[in-house]
Amino acid sequence: MIKTIKTRYQILDFTRGIAIGLMFIYHLSFGLAELGFFQIQFSTDLLWNGFRTLIVFMFLSLVGIGLFLANRSQLNWPSYFKRLALLLVYFSLITLLSYYVRPNFYVFFGILHLIFISSILGLLFVRFYWFNLFLGLVIFLTGKFSGFDLFDSRESLWLGLNSITPLTDDYAPIIPWFGLVLVGIFIGRLLFGEKQSLALTAWKANNWLSKLLVWSGRYSIHLYFIHFQMFYLLVLIFS
Repeated sequence: MIKTIKTRYQILDFTRGIAIGLMFIYHLSFGLAELGFFQIQFSTDLLWNGFRTLIVFMFLSLVGIGLFLANRSQLNWPSYFKRLALLLVYFSLITLLSYYVRPNFYVFFGILHLIFISSILGLLFVRFYWFNLFLGLVIFLTGKFSGFDLFDSRESLWLGLNSITPLTDDYAPIIPWFGLVLVGIFIGRLLFGEKQSLALTAWKANNWLSKLLVWSGRYSIHLYFIHFQMFYLLVLIFS
């Protein structure tokens, strides 16, 4: 999501565009199920859980890749803080609107909250290489296969060490998901470091669909915010 360098690689926007398209499908399906149009238990269905994990992996690994690229030479601090401010505004509005529409399921720490925190924490790891892959996998697996009653209070749920699954429309805690940002930093150095792939950096969209996906990827943060509000608009209309 975060891009603070002048050079944009279309392949990354293209991939980000695919991720936002998949996210549209997921949230549309989630919204229709919540409104009673069909029955899906998103919290327990393995297929939909795997689908969401794939989408989140795509988004967060791209955050990590973007952090690496932004710090490859010298970070553009004004652009970086502008991006953080935009994330702050968007995730605050999502929290407020979700609390108004669905107070029992409001978004207290969703994907944009995580990207905001990860964009700050990730700066501490952009100089590492294989360590990021190792630590990222450790964090991801720790969050997926462990939980502690000590962290079940509402104030600590954002950490992701809890043993219960909170009731919320979007939940992306630090553990395990920050691990995927670290994996993304590793991938960024692997693909765009000293031995960067010319095939990737030179790739250009050459048809209407790929160009649309590139455009969607370029403005993915805005599209994500807008489409999330559409879900709550549907809830207001049909409930």
